[in-house]
Parts: sequence; C-alpha cells; structure tokens
Amino acid sequence: MQILYSYRLFLVFCMVAMATASAWCQPQDTIHVYFELDNTSFSDQTGKYIDSLIATNIIPHEGKITVLGYADYLGSSDYNNVLSKARARRVQDYLIGSGFEKDDIILCMGKGKIDNKGKNGRGGNAPDRKVDIIVRKLIDTPAIEKFEYAIQALKINEALPLTDVHFFRGSLRITPQSLPELHVLYDYLKQNSTYIVQLEGHVCCLGPEEGKDEPYDQSTLSTKRAEGIYDSLVSYGIPASRMKYVGLGNNNPIAVRDWTEEEMEMNRRVEVRILSK
Repeated sequence: MQILYSYRLFLVFCMVAMATASAWCQPQDTIHVYFELDNTSFSDQTGKYIDSLIATNIIPHEGKITVLGYADYLGSSDYNNVLSKARARRVQDYLIGSGFEKDDIILCMGKGKIDNKGKNGRGGNAPDRKVDIIVRKLIDTPAIEKFEYAIQALKINEALPLTDVHFFRGSLRITPQSLPELHVLYDYLKQNSTYIVQLEGHVCCLGPEEGKDEPYDQSTLSTKRAEGIYDSLVSYGIPASRMKYVGLGNNNPIAVRDWTEEEMEMNRRVEVRILSK
C-alpha cells in the first residue's frame, strides 16, 4: 500500500510537471497573483496587472496555462484546501472572462497551505497567499506532430506505442521527457469524447533479472506502468469508464533480440489501443 500511495503522489507531481517542467523544451513563465488574508478576490490593480500581461503576450492566448492556488499556514488543512482552490478558480474565471478558452487552462487546482517551518506568527505569511499562473508557450516538434497524426489515424482495435513515453529501467517512474506525448494523448481523448481505449503495458528484456522492480515481477510491473498512465489521465479529467489497462509483460517485444539499450527501450513501453469509437 505504501508503494502504491507513493506512486500516486508521484503521479500528482507528473500532472503538475506536464505544464511546468523544463523537459517540455518549451519556454514557460510563472506569474504570481497575491491575495489578502482569508480572501478569494483580488484588487482592481491586480486585475490591471493581469490585463497588462495579456496585452504584452506574456500570457499568450496561443499558450497553455496551469493555475495553482495556495494559502499560508494559518487555519486548518481543510480550510486552506478550500481557500486555495477558490483562489485558483478566481484567477481561472478572470482569464476566461478576458477571452481565454477553458481548454487553454489545462489544470486549475488548489495546493492547500505552504508549510513554512519556523514561521508561526498570528499574521501568517503574506507571500504564501497567492496563485501561480504558469504559462507554457507552444512550440511543436516534428516528433509530437508525427505522433498527433498517427493517433488521429488509429482505427478500432489498432494500437499505437507511446514511443516518447519512457520509464526508468526497472521502475514505475516515467522520465520528464515523456510529458509532451502524454499531453497529446490527453488532448486526443478529450477531443474524441466517445472513444474507449485500452492502455497496454510492456517490459523489456528476457533475462531472469531484467525488467524487474522488487517486489514486482514482469507482469505486475507492466500492469503498474499502464495503470500509471491511466491514473494520470483520470487525474486530468478523462473518465475512468472510458479507459482500461492491462500488463502484457515481455510477451510482445517490438525488438526481438532485446540486446542493446535502444532495443530494450523500444520494448519498455505503453501502447494505447482503440476499443470503440
């Protein structure tokens, strides 16, 4: 249970990292919007500040935006979770009112309180009462464009490897370089809201110790990898009823020899299969 809990925490990190990690190889900016104590609205001056960032294209309409709300250490955890979420929604609503589409905001969530060890004054900590607006400016790469074309061309019962979604060897953890392709998969499922898909996990290697991550064997590891992608997509809002996941171990290698690192990487993968449209 502890391993599964830790992995789910990692998935939450991945969800945020999909919009913030430098591994996207795309320019990104973080803008801070501050709030008064116990307040979920901001001043006219703050609104004008956001307007100026939009007018100067620092917050561009062609980009993708993550909105993360925070609170300081005052109050209970439950109260701060609600407060931080309301602050994030206030900023999201302002951006939508300024002409942004809801789909431009790929994540809006409250992160609760920021723990500041050593600070315990009655007035709280003003810099922690904030919302971060994280802007990812879109720069398409040939690999992502190729994947977008391939996934749109899938027919029923056809499967496509997530070729740029990679796992650390013998591990459940995806590499940061995997995040752009995961975002394309999310967009695809969101746009095709009737599609049912199956995520199929595979591991590499034929040796007795390869493809293993104690206490997982090959079948369990491949299942957990597929489940990890599944959980990420559910976290983003894709209904669980539209997805299944399964682990196939090393029974379906792309590279039969599985000798070189490149061949092992080809086999260490998750595929998406269209079950119905």
